[in-house]
Amino acid sequence: MANIFGIQIGSDFVSTKKYEALLIKEENDFERYNKLSNSDLVKRYNELQELINSADFKKEVTFLKTAKYKETKQYRQLMQYKKMKKSADIKAYLKHINSGNADKINNITQTAEYAEFEELKQYINSAAFNSAKNRKDYKQSDAYSKEKRYKELLKNPDIKFLNNIQKSKDFKTIQKLENSERLNAFKELQETINSAEFIEHKTFMEDKNRFKNSEEASLIEEYNSLKKNRDIRWYLEKQKSNAFKEISKWELAFKDNFEGLKLNHDKWMTGYYWGKALMNESYANTGEEQIFKDNNIETTDSKLTISTKAELAKGKVWDPIHGFTNREFNYTSGLISTGQSFRQQQGRFEAKVRFSNTYPFVNAFWMLGEKKTPHIDIFKTTDKKGKKIECGIHITDKNHKPVSKTKMVSGAKFKNKFFIYCLEWNKDSLIWKINGKEVHREINHLPKEPMYISLCTILPETPLDKNLPANLDVDWVKCYKRIKG
Repeated sequence: MANIFGIQIGSDFVSTKKYEALLIKEENDFERYNKLSNSDLVKRYNELQELINSADFKKEVTFLKTAKYKETKQYRQLMQYKKMKKSADIKAYLKHINSGNADKINNITQTAEYAEFEELKQYINSAAFNSAKNRKDYKQSDAYSKEKRYKELLKNPDIKFLNNIQKSKDFKTIQKLENSERLNAFKELQETINSAEFIEHKTFMEDKNRFKNSEEASLIEEYNSLKKNRDIRWYLEKQKSNAFKEISKWELAFKDNFEGLKLNHDKWMTGYYWGKALMNESYANTGEEQIFKDNNIETTDSKLTISTKAELAKGKVWDPIHGFTNREFNYTSGLISTGQSFRQQQGRFEAKVRFSNTYPFVNAFWMLGEKKTPHIDIFKTTDKKGKKIECGIHITDKNHKPVSKTKMVSGAKFKNKFFIYCLEWNKDSLIWKINGKEVHREINHLPKEPMYISLCTILPETPLDKNLPANLDVDWVKCYKRIKG
């Protein structure tokens, strides 16, 4: 039972149910966060955020909202064009062009009559003609015939029209303007003003909904919509609070939820490591009253159970002096380890475990390397009153003397209840935790080799019959390695 703070009554620890729920939620949230981090949704949001907050984008938005057509180069060009168009010389030129007189003049000057007229005109105005005209036989001369023809051409409607135009004041103005830099400048402006690009710009600048209809407004609207998105809001909240600072340091390296119908032997071996490695056979150490048997290990309802029973069985005992000897045991139990499948130096090692009896049933979640030491007890039930558990490390110092750095932990009724026992092994410390609460720390004596994990129940003394069978239940085991960087 838990109070409103999730602390078990009579316990110093957060309830296992609540703590595990928090772990599961954190894992699920972290998975969701990582999926969102790589999603098109978040990528689009980040792209828009970077774009919209860029100096160039802000500058363009300001322009769209505040720019005035009268302040543009195009407006000044338009005003210059209108001013030139109203000037007398340009007006005369445009009138001349628009009236069709220019084309008509051009057509007339291309005719044979006009060519003849110009040639006769040049002759009539020459000294040769004046000389011929003063002679007595002038009327019988060729000069007279040419003068007569010239006068006939003067009456020609087209030539008469041309002569009248050329005598006008506007025509002289037009001739002066023709091919001038001023006229060329006007024509360039006229071409610019009438271009599709110029007209489009003018329409755009004079549009009162210029910003509203712009791509920038559309992008801002999309960005603001994404900011309201439930997933984005959740993602940003977690990002801002750095919610996954701790969990992101770890990567799952080993896991077993015991969901199979039997023990997964690719992950676990049974019995002490060297017995299986050397003889493929279980053994017990001197002083132990049980022998390990595979039949004492079962997986049901996604839970592994190691049962300790009153049962006659034959097996081997290891004695440091006499070696292996055969013996008959009155009790059987079980042990699993990752000695052949998984070893790791440093990391986080945790398991959700429950045991039905304590001493003389030594239930243990422990770690070992190639030798007897270093040996780490993540937890061990050694208290004869059953009110405490032991955790710590057993190591050989530089003088080859055994050193034990252990602690008896109280604060809860551990028996018959699941707790999550954890060892966090860092480069500079060993930290023991129960349901997330630190219960012990060691900084001076640290292992320097990869180690494997084991779970078991052993009997250093004869138990009472009423306490049998005894069970060690393991809901799950997880091991993490620290992510570099």
